[in-house]
Amino acid sequence: MIRYIVRFQGHVQGVCFRANALLQAKGLDVRGFVRNEADGSVLLDVVGPERDLQMLVKRIRTTMQANITEVQRESRTAEDRPSGFRIR
Repeated sequence: MIRYIVRFQGHVQGVCFRANALLQAKGLDVRGFVRNEADGSVLLDVVGPERDLQMLVKRIRTTMQANITEVQRESRTAEDRPSGFRIR
């Protein structure tokens, strides 16, 4: 298990980005959340097996590529999270 903190920048708020992230997480073994940030970016904070985290980020990048100008990803040691993935 590992933790990814991913910041998506671009035109990512007000375009169903978080709802799309929730949809893309279905079927993957991930726990965490996605939320809008005050600076206009969207933050993904998620824990799971690395292959599922990579797949989630890939799915989001693919489906929202027209809106994303930059992606910053940081890997950290996994933290315990409640089950499920949600929008904050």
